[in-house]
Amino acid sequence: MNLGDWAALIVIAVGASTLATVLFTQTFSMGSPTTVLLLQKTQPLIAIGLAALMLREPLPGRFWLTAPVALAGAFFIMFGDAGPLEFFGATGGSPAGAALALGAAILWGAGTVLGRTLLGKLSFPTLTSLRFTLALPALAVVAFANGWGGVLAAEQWPNLLATALLSGLAGLLIYYRGLRETPAAIATLCELCFPISAVILNYFLLGAALTAYQAIGIVLLWGALAAMQHRSVPAGRRVAQVEPAT
Repeated sequence: MNLGDWAALIVIAVGASTLATVLFTQTFSMGSPTTVLLLQKTQPLIAIGLAALMLREPLPGRFWLTAPVALAGAFFIMFGDAGPLEFFGATGGSPAGAALALGAAILWGAGTVLGRTLLGKLSFPTLTSLRFTLALPALAVVAFANGWGGVLAAEQWPNLLATALLSGLAGLLIYYRGLRETPAAIATLCELCFPISAVILNYFLLGAALTAYQAIGIVLLWGALAAMQHRSVPAGRRVAQVEPAT
């Protein structure tokens, strides 16, 4: 790895893993959650633009037809009980909050594109490990800066470890395994499936009703991604897997 690769890794670990989360969380105390969620949905557009500039990945012709459908599906899932007119009629937040939300979206989008770049030189387990290792010091600084005293109660450890190992480590391993063979522009739209998981889990575990808007959104998003992925990666375009030097 050269100096540029290490810089990209730091942007992923400190920027996408730590700073983006802090920015996104902070926005909720500065204005309307509706504005925050709307601006966060600009992440795919940012990642698609960065992928076109940095990676010059070939995209299928159907991509430009299905991408708006996928974004529309994500918005429908976000509507929840409210209709589109009621949702978009919500009051906006402060300019500072909007700037923080856009900053988080930019960092997350950059993390997707830079991760795709590094997978040409690193195996996906190595990239996951490096991301976690470099993010830990930054996360520790954030925790202590927000008043954490460095001590956890015994009953907090099981949930914390489960979160770190399942949604953190396992999720990133699966993510980078898929990103290795998926164009970044398509991968960033696949990330929009996160709210689908939340809706389904809320339905089965918490008994939350699935609204008509959310059902329409799930169909639109999944249908668009399925159409987009169909023969979307030409033969021979797989990113090379390079084993790290020992």
